Amino acid sequence: MKFSAALVVAAMGAAPAAALPTDITGDTDLPPRTFSNLSGLQSKYARGIMAQAKREHLGSQGCRAGIATALVESTLIMHANIAVPASLAYDFDRLGKDADSIGLFQQRASIYTNIKCSMDVACSAHQFFKEMKTVPQWKYMNVGNLCQEVQHSENPERYHDFIDQATEICQAAGF
Repeated sequence: MKFSAALVVAAMGAAPAAALPTDITGDTDLPPRTFSNLSGLQSKYARGIMAQAKREHLGSQGCRAGIATALVESTLIMHANIAVPASLAYDFDRLGKDADSIGLFQQRASIYTNIKCSMDVACSAHQFFKEMKTVPQWKYMNVGNLCQEVQHSENPERYHDFIDQATEICQAAGF
């Protein structure tokens, strides 16, 4: 269910900012499609992450890390957070409550201060990939370990549970 950002923002007494476009398939070579075990909405976000991985030439390793992380962190659903009022000004699908975490990658607003970016699939994927590329030997690591190196999760084992699904999704998109 897509929340009306304007309704939530109005209820909080804040003025909405301009929303980012939600159609993220226009500038990619990934055709609209639904991936196995994903809804249409989740598939749209997966295509956006994969398109960014292609733009950054990150190959299968980057694709799998991005998809696995988003599956674990948000189930590939865009999260705003009541603790980050600015996140409510952008399109979102679910209202989260984990500290100040927002978006597909549950990026902390106290660390990733560009809220608009964290609420946009391509920009948030770029933030994730930028951090990923600072990990020594990222191209050769176990994908679950790589996700943990980027995210610093309290539950690092969860990433390993989604590697097979991420691999299947990335392979279906040509990675």
